[in-house]
Formats: sequence, C-alpha cells, structure tokens
Amino acid sequence: MNTWITRVILAGLVCSGIFAAAAGGYAAGIADEPAAVQADHAFVEAVGKADAAALDRLLDADFTWIDSNGVSHSKAQVLENLPALQNGEVEIQARDYGRAAVVRANRGRVQVLRVWVKRPGAWRLVLYQEVTLAAQAERVATGSSECENPCRTIPFEPQTESERAAIASWQGVMKAMANNDAGAYAPLIADEFTATDTHHTAALTKSERIAQINKQKQTRTNAAPPPLLSARMFDFGETVMMIAREQRAEAKPYFNTRMWVQRDGRWQMLFSFNTRIE
Repeated sequence: MNTWITRVILAGLVCSGIFAAAAGGYAAGIADEPAAVQADHAFVEAVGKADAAALDRLLDADFTWIDSNGVSHSKAQVLENLPALQNGEVEIQARDYGRAAVVRANRGRVQVLRVWVKRPGAWRLVLYQEVTLAAQAERVATGSSECENPCRTIPFEPQTESERAAIASWQGVMKAMANNDAGAYAPLIADEFTATDTHHTAALTKSERIAQINKQKQTRTNAAPPPLLSARMFDFGETVMMIAREQRAEAKPYFNTRMWVQRDGRWQMLFSFNTRIE
C-alpha cells in the first residue's frame, strides 16, 4: 500500500487569525494530495472554526470520538458539544489502505489517531482517539498464562467473514502473548505495527514488542491478556477495525482500538491504541 506524509498547518493558521489570508495558497497546495488527507485537513479546519455543518458532512454515521480521559462521544454528541482537538497543528503521518486511511498526529506524550473510511462519494471520519502516554512506565500485573477470554472465547459475535478472520488472527496474537511465543506472534503483526498504551511512556514497534515477549520468556514471566468486555467492529473490505473495551486485573477499564489488513494471505494487526477510562 502507498504511504504518504504531509503537514497540517491549518489549525495554527486558524488560531493565529491569518487563515483567511493564506486560504488561497493552502487550497492550491493540497490539490495533488490524496483525498483522505484533504478530508483530514478539512476536519481540522472545521473543528478550528467550530463549523458544525462541515463536521456533519465529514463525520461518518458510526463516528466515535474518544478523548484522553477515555470519554466516548457519538457523532450527535460531538455536533452538539464539540470536544477540544489535540495536536491539530502538528505534522501528520498518514497511510492509505484502499478504502481506509490511518492518520497520526503525535506530539510528546499526546498521541492522536484518526481513521477515515471511503464511503460512496466521499471520505468520512469514523474514529478520533487520543492517548496521553504515561510520564513513567506503570506496572502491569502479571500472573498465569491461562487465557480463556480472549484466547478461546469472547463475549462478541463478528458479523462478516472478514471480521471473523480478523478475530481469529487477534486470538492467535493473544495466545502467542500469553505463551511468550514470538514465533507465532510475528506473522500476525504488520511490519508498520505500533502499540500505543496509556500505561507506557512510548509507543512500541513490532520489533520492540517481540523483544519484550522474548524477555518475558527468558525470565519466565507470564502475563495473560486482559479479557474482552465488549466490542464494536467495522468491515472496510481490505481492513477491519475493532473498538474494544477491556480491563486488566486490578486496573481501570480502557478502550483499545485495533485494525487489521489482509496481506500475504493472512490478516495482520496494524496497530493497538489503548486509552484508559478515568
């Protein structure tokens, strides 16, 4: 898949009061950018101007906004009471996955994820999610490798063949993590994978996660994956997204958004994005 990186300067222009003077040059500058990136620019502009009509056109019917405190807002709630946008003026990183696009806007501890889906005639934003990384790494409870939920059964029924395949791939990842099996883990994870977790000080890459699993194997440390409490899934064709609600032992629940892409004959996880519910 193609990868594109661009700069988002619009929110800064809006805030500084010079957007009107720069608008003509901005419009010309994005003419050759992918449509999803143009839609993302438009979203940042609409939030900066509190333009509910523009946001109504840009947000998908299934849109969810999850802020850094783990508060979840529907499209209707966002249009009625617009939350504050984080990192609207920073450089974005974007990846194209056919009918879906993933946009990142990260600065310091604040990480922002935006997922776009191509609907008939236009790109729509289906997810906006924030994570504020921990100032210091937090201890995660360890224990038995027993993993009924989510490794074997989950309280959720996927609706499409692609959703079922993505769930099977995810359960394979969970089993591999429970058993500290890096060999089983690696093929199910995309090379561009990152794990962004409220409990960590930085996002982890695929290689860093594999190193973590190998270290746990060497130290004979087991950490059963947290049970799934509830989930919503979205089938975008080449990709599948799940917004899950999970809870570690003796800890607060959190939203964990994951996305998979069908690649090399299997479904691989693209990211894990975890926001604790305060």
